[in-house]
Amino acid sequence: MRSFGSDNNSGVHPRIMDAIVESNTNHAIGYGDDNWTRRAEQAMQTLLEDDSITPYFVFNGTGANVIALQACLSSFHSIICATTAHIAVDECGAPSKLTGCVLKEIPTTDGKLSPKLVAT
Repeated sequence: MRSFGSDNNSGVHPRIMDAIVESNTNHAIGYGDDNWTRRAEQAMQTLLEDDSITPYFVFNGTGANVIALQACLSSFHSIICATTAHIAVDECGAPSKLTGCVLKEIPTTDGKLSPKLVAT
């Protein structure tokens, strides 16, 4: 059975595993002060055509989603989403806990918000 519900549901592509094995053959300083992190940062800067950006790497999707929300919000804001939204259904309360914001879930027929639904 294949499930696309999460990137945690399957193994990685063989080329990714090969790169992990290769990176495991030597010693490297951890916590972002290593050549692997520098190469990833440079790849992101090249991709985005902006040498001034500093990407921050997180180990999972929930971490990435919460950091993105924190960058946009203050604790007195609300997160407006459909009741079926990934952020409401699959993140297990992390957004509210870590941002201090309330999730305002709006019922929809198709999982999509509209200005009219948000205004109600």
